[in-house]
Amino acid sequence: MNPSLLVSTHWNDETNQTEIIPDLVLKNSEKILQYISPSFLKALELSILLVDDMQMKTINGERRGKDKTTDVLSFPLYSEFPQIPVQILGEVVISMDTCRKQAIEIGHSLIDEFYRLLVHGILHLFGFDHETNEEDALLMRRMEDECLDLVFLR
Repeated sequence: MNPSLLVSTHWNDETNQTEIIPDLVLKNSEKILQYISPSFLKALELSILLVDDMQMKTINGERRGKDKTTDVLSFPLYSEFPQIPVQILGEVVISMDTCRKQAIEIGHSLIDEFYRLLVHGILHLFGFDHETNEEDALLMRRMEDECLDLVFLR
């Protein structure tokens, strides 16, 4: 927990959607980052980009060599060592088309799915990985739940 962390979040919505409120996302991002950031950090910068499936497919192809869309991508810049107190965390890219589809498939709201993807992406920026082994997947899932509690229960 790092309550004194100064957070700067850059919001870029290429989809012009109206359901997700940018000011609320910035406030909730700050809560999440203050919760999971190590205490040595004094300031942190995060970029959030919302795109459609076509843009996501292009980004995924250019950056990861995968010719398909996906729900969320994370591009980390953060480094725990050396412990530099001011850092750019990285960028989280969310496909709003896929976000909408998954919200319907899962049976929850677009806002619920958006924050699930945002938290998932932020955790990846800090090095959490659900694909390495079952223990890491469980840890990441627990952290996702704790972060989502900050958004929806407090």
